[in-house]
Amino acid sequence: MKRFWNKKKAMLAMGFALLVAMPLLIITEKRLPMLTDNTINPYPEPKDIAASYIQKASENYFYRDFSQASDNYRKAIAIYEERKDMHHVATTYNSLADLYVWAREPEEAEKHYLLAAQYHARIPDLLGQADSIKELADLHVKLENFQKAEKRYSESLDLLKDSKANRVLGSIQEGMGHMYWKANRIPMAIDSFTHARDTLDRKSTRLNSSH
Repeated sequence: MKRFWNKKKAMLAMGFALLVAMPLLIITEKRLPMLTDNTINPYPEPKDIAASYIQKASENYFYRDFSQASDNYRKAIAIYEERKDMHHVATTYNSLADLYVWAREPEEAEKHYLLAAQYHARIPDLLGQADSIKELADLHVKLENFQKAEKRYSESLDLLKDSKANRVLGSIQEGMGHMYWKANRIPMAIDSFTHARDTLDRKSTRLNSSH
C-alpha cells in the first residue's frame, strides 16, 4: 500500500510540473517563430544588390556550396567595381580567397589574397593590404611552405614599419611565431611571440589612455 501511495505522489508531482511548464513552452513557441524558407539566415535580404549577393555567398559558404558562393562573390565584386568602391572590392576579394582556402584550392586562394592586397593598396589602406598578405603567409604556413610564408610575413611587416602598435601588426608577429615553431626554429618563435605580446600590450595601453 505504501509503495502504491509513493507512486501516486510521484505521478501527481509530474502532472503538476507539466501544468507549470506548459505556459512557458507556449510563450517560447510564440517568441521564436519557425523560418518558412530553406535559409539559415533569419535576417531579411538587404535592399542593396551587392550586399544581397554577399549574404547569399555567405549562406552558400555555410552549406559548402563553394562554386555558388564564388559566383555570388564575383557578382558583388562586379557591382562594387562599377561603383568604384575599392574598399568593398578589396574586402570581397579577401572573402573569396578565404573561400578558396576552405575549398582546398590554394592557388586560387593565393591569387585572390594578392588581388585583395592590390585593391587595398589603391585606396590606399596599408592595414588592409598588410592583413591580406599576412593571410597569404598563414596559408603558406598551413601548407608548410615556410620559405614563402616568411617572405610574405616580411612584406606585410615592411608595410607597417612606420605604423603605431595595432592588431594587424600583432597578428603578423604571432603568425611568424607559429611559423617558426612549426619549422622547429624555437628561439625565433619565442622572439616573435614576445614581439606580438608587446605590440598588443602597447595597443591596449594606447587605447586605454585615449579614453
